[in-house]
Amino acid sequence: MEDIETLTLIFSNRLKELMKDKNINSVQLAKLTNIPRASIANWLVCRRSPQIDALYKLADFFAVSIDYLLGRQDF
Repeated sequence: MEDIETLTLIFSNRLKELMKDKNINSVQLAKLTNIPRASIANWLVCRRSPQIDALYKLADFFAVSIDYLLGRQDF
């Protein structure tokens, strides 16, 4: 099992990659998912980890699994 800092970094990198693929920024993602922009900003700089409800919203929005977001599986 990896430590929380590594898992947070993996999540942050996956989120950045998915946002880049959709060509959206954090403000747009916040509006499209109804997730506070401050939360997204904290995730992108590895300051915080997402709550389970946010993971569900992100997985649905990007059409990926929560395991993918958390680095437990690849596409």
